Amino acid sequence: MNKKGLIVLGHGSRAPEATETLAEITAMVAAKTDYARVAYASLQLSEPGLPAVVDEMVGLGIRDILVLPFLIAVGQHLKSDIPAELALLGEKYPGLQYKLAGPLGADPRLAEVLLDRAAEAEKGR
Repeated sequence: MNKKGLIVLGHGSRAPEATETLAEITAMVAAKTDYARVAYASLQLSEPGLPAVVDEMVGLGIRDILVLPFLIAVGQHLKSDIPAELALLGEKYPGLQYKLAGPLGADPRLAEVLLDRAAEAEKGR
């Protein structure tokens, strides 16, 4: 059986609250999937980084990894930085299979979340 891993990849921040939010989102995703391992990683500024999480997954025997960017739109990170880092990890671990999903994008569900936040602000929360 080919165990699969899923990494929710955030931008990263020096603010601990950002990492806590990424961890919460990742836990929500993990609760709704059957991947052998679901973890979060950050591109920069906070830990764990993508290489550390891939190292951990490979150590668990996971050789098939889906990377889900927790990013709104295609930018430099999705065009260049993340593919380059994944290519280096592929060289480090021959036989590692990985896929990089697209960004969150202009999804109507995000508009609903924004409208919820607007309503909360209007109520003075």
